[in-house]
Amino acid sequence: MLIQLSSSIQDDIKETVRLSLNQSLVLDVFATAESIRRKHEDQNVALEDIADMVARAAALCGCALEFGDRGAHPAEPPALS
Repeated sequence: MLIQLSSSIQDDIKETVRLSLNQSLVLDVFATAESIRRKHEDQNVALEDIADMVARAAALCGCALEFGDRGAHPAEPPALS
């Protein structure tokens, strides 16, 4: 199902992708989407919906896409013995 994102989220996606091109031609889709989702938490949009639009925008700009391991970062670091 295609979801319509707010104009503020769409603008943030475009700006973030554009700025990332200045740093690298590889974009971590889920890290970027999570950053945008946190800025717009009040809109309660699923990470996957934002990630889909980030991937589309980045691909249109010629970025290589990286889909980082979403489960690789535990919520709390393990306790040291």
